[in-house]
Amino acid sequence: MSQYLELDTRWIEYGLLKRRANYSPIICFETTDPKRLYQLKSYLLAKVKPEGYDHLYVFDPWDGLGKLEGTPGSHQVTPHRKQVGSSALAQRIYQDGGTGLTQMKAVLREMDDYLKKGKTVFIIQNVSEHREQETGFQACLRAWSIDPALITKGSMVLVVTADVDAILDEFTKELVVVVQVDPSSQQERETTIVRTARELELGLESSEVAELVVSTAGLNLHQLESVLLESYYQTRRFDLGTVKLLKSELVKQSGVLEVSDPRHSFSDIGGYDVIKAFIRKYIINVLRYTDRARRFGLPLPKGLLFFGPPGTGKSLFANALATEIRLPFINLVTENIYSKYLGESGQRMKSAIRLAEKMSPAIVFVDEIDRFGKRGGAFSDSAGEETRRVFSQFLEWLGKPDREAIIVGTTNVPEHLDEAFLRTGRFDYKIPFLYPGERARLDVLSVHLGLTPGSRKTRVPLTMSEADAVEFLRQEVVPATRHFSGAELEELVTRAKRAAFDRGADALDRRDFLEAARSFRVDHQEREQTIRRYVEHARRFTDDQAFLDAVEEELVASSPA
Repeated sequence: MSQYLELDTRWIEYGLLKRRANYSPIICFETTDPKRLYQLKSYLLAKVKPEGYDHLYVFDPWDGLGKLEGTPGSHQVTPHRKQVGSSALAQRIYQDGGTGLTQMKAVLREMDDYLKKGKTVFIIQNVSEHREQETGFQACLRAWSIDPALITKGSMVLVVTADVDAILDEFTKELVVVVQVDPSSQQERETTIVRTARELELGLESSEVAELVVSTAGLNLHQLESVLLESYYQTRRFDLGTVKLLKSELVKQSGVLEVSDPRHSFSDIGGYDVIKAFIRKYIINVLRYTDRARRFGLPLPKGLLFFGPPGTGKSLFANALATEIRLPFINLVTENIYSKYLGESGQRMKSAIRLAEKMSPAIVFVDEIDRFGKRGGAFSDSAGEETRRVFSQFLEWLGKPDREAIIVGTTNVPEHLDEAFLRTGRFDYKIPFLYPGERARLDVLSVHLGLTPGSRKTRVPLTMSEADAVEFLRQEVVPATRHFSGAELEELVTRAKRAAFDRGADALDRRDFLEAARSFRVDHQEREQTIRRYVEHARRFTDDQAFLDAVEEELVASSPA
């Protein structure tokens, strides 16, 4: 049996069902995977042609018009030729005794007769753009979609394209059936991994197969096979780390998504104990014990909004959350969404959402989520319309009840967010990140010196014992760093290291820390205003009163006197 017939055929069957139900004789399959095209042709030869179809034709802009022949998995397209007619047009198209039809307009006119006179399948592939005035492509599809003769004969036109929006306008899309083809299902990835390993004579344990199936989610079948082969030729096996790296490179080519294994855990984050406890209780535990949550009818968390001043660890927390719940970390690169070309921003957003969902469950990180703007505004030009379209797409994604991606958004300016983002049901929890208090600052400094058990930070050489170092930090450094952010505390440790390095010392001592603390200037008056502002934001946006009380109590040392 052809390997293509072993794949999931539901996308093909769905399109054919719509044809039999007379929704439209035009079916558009949206996919970039060449293996899906081979699968479609194998299916047509094996399952559709025996149903009495007279001809299966294929048109490719490069190869021209041909006839699909052969057997499933071993098929070929033979060029379509006919006798040279007497008309000048025929003479131009079929010179030298007859050549393949390559001009789209001529192909469509040629196929018009076949589709109306006999039960015919016509596949149009690799069409990414067209000039309507020269080809009449959309006008032809619109005419075929309602032609009684074509419908009565049972003929159908199957368009395989990477982007339906690029080749069809809204009017034409209303007259055709659009099927978005999944990149790959879990079962298909398992089948492909096992088959490829068998062909390469590789032995794989079931646990290795399971890890590879999860790690390659979001790849289409062609990409999956290519990644496996490249890993094999590099390492002579299906190395999980190599496969993940190659997948990350493929996803990054989209320009709007980046995927990586998270690098941090809660052990790498000093302080913020109240936030850690809250996230463990209401998010991590629910995601870890999904069966128990389902028994209670408890919905899985779908979105978190982190807000607070710059440098307070919002991005770090999002990365650590992915580690704690063992999920991939996907970064939505918001600055690359918007384009100067009309319609391209919306297409990029649609592609990003679709790909992120195929790789989920995962943490989808959206830094500076306020970039999406607001629904309203004074913009009436095309750029403003594009912004609103992207906003609406993202908002719709946030509100989808079946969304598998866990969206973690961050913002420094929550007051700039549209009210729709803050409405219950979009983000499960809205969590404030304020400047760390005294105990939290000690924890942050200890982490960056490598003194915290479980942290991945390298232990910094010190002239004092660990206990003396912690006590020195508590007594001397912590009071001098009031209103410092987590990022500034990390920079202070770096400056202390630099001071020790510059004086040729083998280890840090007290003077290095004190010198760094004295030279690091922070505008305390401005910080106190910032704290007051974000405390007000927290009281406005955070709807869990007990959590809010605990946060304010933990951070009271950072509040103005």
